[in-house]
Amino acid sequence: MKTTLKSAIFDKNILVKSFQKNFKTSNYTEETTEINNNSIKGTQTEICINGLRIIIRDLKTKDYNIDVQHDFPLYKLQFEIEGYSHYVPSDASQTEIFIPNAHYNLFYLPEVNGNLNYKTKSRKTLEILFTEQYLKDIIGTNFKQILHKLGTAISNKTPFLMWKKSKPISIELKNHINQIINCKYPDDLKKAYLEAKINELLIQLLAKTNEDNYEKENSLLPIEDYKNILKISEYIHINLEKSLTITELAATIGVNTSKLKHDFKVIYATTIFKYITKIRMEKAKELILEKNYNVTEAAYKVGYKHSQHFTVAFKKIYGYLPSKLTDFNTFK
Repeated sequence: MKTTLKSAIFDKNILVKSFQKNFKTSNYTEETTEINNNSIKGTQTEICINGLRIIIRDLKTKDYNIDVQHDFPLYKLQFEIEGYSHYVPSDASQTEIFIPNAHYNLFYLPEVNGNLNYKTKSRKTLEILFTEQYLKDIIGTNFKQILHKLGTAISNKTPFLMWKKSKPISIELKNHINQIINCKYPDDLKKAYLEAKINELLIQLLAKTNEDNYEKENSLLPIEDYKNILKISEYIHINLEKSLTITELAATIGVNTSKLKHDFKVIYATTIFKYITKIRMEKAKELILEKNYNVTEAAYKVGYKHSQHFTVAFKKIYGYLPSKLTDFNTFK
C-alpha cells in the first residue's frame, strides 16, 4: 500500500509513504514530528495500531495544496477540529469532499487521485484511517449486509460519503475526540484504550448509515445558506472576545435575525447563544489546562468582563468550578 504526495511543502516536492497491507503491524507505534517550513509550523503525530492509522495534527499554516494519490481504497473518519480541508478529484465525475472548520465526515473512496486544498491559518485535526479488513474484524465478515449503504458502495466500488454536507462536531463528540488526542496511558494500555474509543466511534457512526433519515438535517438548507452558517461559526470561533450579538452576526452575512436563528439551529441543533457559550467554555478550559491561564485571564480571553459570570456559565456546562482546573495544573 503506497501513498504519493506532491507539494512545495515537501523536500524535493514529493513524499512517498508505504504501508503493510491492511495497515498490518504487530506493534503499537507512535511518532511525533516537528514541522517547520515556510508554509507549516507545528506537530504531527502518527499512531499505528494493527489495522489503523491515527493522525493528529496541530499546525499553524498558510494556504497550501497537495496532490495526493493512493494505490489502495481509502476508508477515513476525519475531524477538522480547527481548519478546513477540501479534496478535489482529478476526475470530475468522482466525489469531492469538503470538511470546513469544526466539522467532520466519514467516507470511502475506491480511488484517490486528486488535490487537497487547505485555506486556513491553523489546522487541528484527528484523522482515522482503516480498511475493509478492519471493518470485518470489528463487525464481522458479513458487514456489507449489516451496513447496507456502505456495503453496497464497497461492493460496487463507488464512493461513499456519509454526509453530502459535512456534519458539525458536537460538544459530546469533541469530548470523545479529546480523550483520544490527549490519552496519556503507557503504550500497552494506550493501544487497548484507543482501539476501544475508535471502535465505539466507528460503530456508532456506521450504525447511523442504516437509518433512512440520517442525511436529512443538513440537506434542508440550500448550499449558500449552509455556507453562510459555516461563515458564522468560523466568525464566532475567531472572535470569542467580542460581544457577538445575534444582530451583529446576522449583519455579517446579510440576513435578518430570524433567518439566522432558524438556519443555525437546522445545522447545529442548538441556539446561537448556547453554541457561543459552549465554544467559549471549551476555549477557556483549553487555555487553563494547556496555557496555564488563571480563571480571570481565561474568562476575559473568551469575552467575559466579570469572572463571576464566567464561573456560573462554566459550572452549568461542566458541573464543576473552573478553579478545579487550576488545582489540576498545580498537581501536574
